[in-house]
This record gives sequence, C-alpha cells and structure tokens, in this order.
Amino acid sequence: MNNIFLWLCFGVMWLMIFGVILYYIGMIDRKYIRHTLVLGIITILSTTAFWLSVGYSLSFYGNIQYSIFSDLILPDEVVSLVLQLLFCLYAVIMLVGSVLERSNWKYIALYVPLWILFIYAPVCYSLWGEQNWLSDIGVLDYSGGLVVHATAGIGSLVLARTLPIRSKITGPSDIQEIMAFIGMVFITLGWFGFNMAPSGEMGEAAILIWLNTLISIIGGGISWFLTQRVLEQQISVFDLMNGMIVGLVGSTCSVGYVGPGASLLISIIVCIACPIVIERIHQHFPNFDDAGDSFGMNAIGGIIGSILTGILAENGNFFNQLVGTFYVCLWSFGLSFLIHYFLRKLINDFDA
Repeated sequence: MNNIFLWLCFGVMWLMIFGVILYYIGMIDRKYIRHTLVLGIITILSTTAFWLSVGYSLSFYGNIQYSIFSDLILPDEVVSLVLQLLFCLYAVIMLVGSVLERSNWKYIALYVPLWILFIYAPVCYSLWGEQNWLSDIGVLDYSGGLVVHATAGIGSLVLARTLPIRSKITGPSDIQEIMAFIGMVFITLGWFGFNMAPSGEMGEAAILIWLNTLISIIGGGISWFLTQRVLEQQISVFDLMNGMIVGLVGSTCSVGYVGPGASLLISIIVCIACPIVIERIHQHFPNFDDAGDSFGMNAIGGIIGSILTGILAENGNFFNQLVGTFYVCLWSFGLSFLIHYFLRKLINDFDA
C-alpha cells in the first residue's frame, strides 16, 4: 500500500513539472513559445540524467556510491530516488523560469548540473540527507520550502540580475492564458503529491497534509487577489493563479508540522507579502528582469514560510530556523553567482 501511495504521488508530481512549463508558456512573448519548450525539455533531460547518475547519491548520502548504476540501489531505494527526482526537477524548472527569453540551451545544459552539484545537493544533504546537520539543530523543512524554493528563488535572483534584460516585453494572448490555466491545474494537483509524499503512507498525517494543502491554495488565491486589488485597483487571471501557487510555496516548510489554522495564516501572510515585493521590484529595479517572477514567488514565499514555521510549528525553534534560512540563502546566492561567473568566461553567447 505504501508503495502504491508513493507511486501515485510520483504520477501527479510528474504532471506538475510539465504544468510549470505550460504555465511559463502562458507568461512569455508568443515568439518564444518553441524556445521555452526546448529549454524545458533540455532542463528535464539534463536534470534527470545528472540525478540518476550522481545527484541523488550526493544529496542524500554525500558520496557517489548510490548511483543508478550501482548494485547498492535496491527496489525500495528506487522509490525514494524517483520521488526525490521530482523535487529536484521542480527546483530546477523554477530556476530556469527566470531566464526563459534570455538564455540559450547551451548555457542551461551546463548551468543545471553545476547548480545541482554545488547548491541543491549540499542544501538537501544538510536538511534531508544522512548527515542532516541543519535538521539536527532544529531547522524544519517538511517538503522543500528551503531545499526547493529558497535555493531556486535565490538562484533566480542571480540569473535575473546578471543576464542581459529582454529588449521588448509583450503580454500573453488569450490562448496562452488558457495554457497557463491548464498548467496551474497540473501544478495544484501535483502539489498534493508534493506535500504528501514525505509522509510515506496514506495515514492520518497525509490526510492532515491534504487538508493543509487545500487550505493553502484557497487562502493564497484570495489573499493575493485582495492585495493586488489594493495595489493596482485591477486584477488579471495571473493574480489569481499566482496566489494559489504561492500559497502552496509558503506551505512547504510547515505543511506536516502545523494544523489548518496555521496553514491558513501562513498562506495569507505569504500572499500579502509576495505581490508587494514583486510590485516594488518592478517599480524600483527596472534592470531586474525575472521572466517568471521566480524570485518574488519562490524565494520570498519560501523564506517567509520557513520563518513562520519556526514560529507556528509545535516543535519549531524561531532562532535556529532563522539561522538555517539565512545559511541556505547565503549559500545559494554565493554559489549561484560563482557558477554564472565561471560560465560567463566559458560561453560568450547567452542569448536565446
């Protein structure tokens, strides 16, 4: 039964990854749709190849003995390997979303494995791995607020600031908005598996997580809608969809540690803060070109969700949670910048 539950989680999470690509297609200039599909597929292929070869083993064991080619990989380990692949894939897709119209496939194909090696794997190892020292000091991260969203969001900050900005930005067509809506359906469906999978089985804990996830979707969507209404006196379909998704982003650290009331409060706070941050970035930093608003949605949402987990979770430790969050952000920023600096010396042409 446990394996059936986990494989069902894998199934909806797999749809979620392709849902993110559809969501991005709904946000970009229509002439870059084919390019976005190419980047999305290359990202999935390069991430999966690296994860199966050494990424999983490095992230959870700190060595390369548990490669897919190793005799140490037993059937039960395969379930963990492929489930954790989906968490890594989501992080990388979020990262790439910040530069969809500004980067070519060569840069992405090189950047992704290096990012997993130097950022995702060490952070994952420190929270979920065999020597989880951040977890040992009381830092909580149930399904990826720090491991997935903070790392990807901070990486997006580096890429959005260092790569050349887009020359012209046009709004999506009606068909693109429909594609984004379909993508959002896949994302929200997959997130139930995303949040429930760490519970390991369909028990009482998973049922509570299911409820917390649903509450985060609703609370996030309504809060973002009302905040955007106050900020701009108008709303778009993306304001509603962004809120539903960011409510989920904010839930990931805490979803297995808190009750429905705390989940609602976290989604409300996160989805009030994120649109305000994104609005201020657009106003005051015109050269900060984040195509998918990955920094504003993932980094800010994940960071606030993490800090609130330290406050609201019964076994939370606010100070240690704050220290752990700061460490993850600092590590992600510094190493993401160094990887980009190295590739800039190696590749002269970044343009899409």
